[in-house]
Amino acid sequence: MLTTADKSRLVTSMDSTSEIMVVLRAARALLDLSQDELAGLAGVSRQVVVRIERLETNVLVDAIDKVRRALEAGGVVFIEASPERGPGVALSRRPKPVDGS
Repeated sequence: MLTTADKSRLVTSMDSTSEIMVVLRAARALLDLSQDELAGLAGVSRQVVVRIERLETNVLVDAIDKVRRALEAGGVVFIEASPERGPGVALSRRPKPVDGS
């Protein structure tokens, strides 16, 4: 679980909470998950996912963090914004498991 300092870094590493919410939506699309599927993986209601994707301001940071962690567990890597571009997402290149044969 993220500490308060980690959550603060997550929020301040991007320009705004709305940018975080936009990349969460992009990450869901990248993994080809429905809102229901993501909600189940994150342990939040589908309505929370809907509110995140609508950029509503009444979403708790803890809920955003749960969604982010679920997407990271699915293989998404979040890319911090730079002066030239906004934040982004990509799929990680996880090594394939060795099967022992």
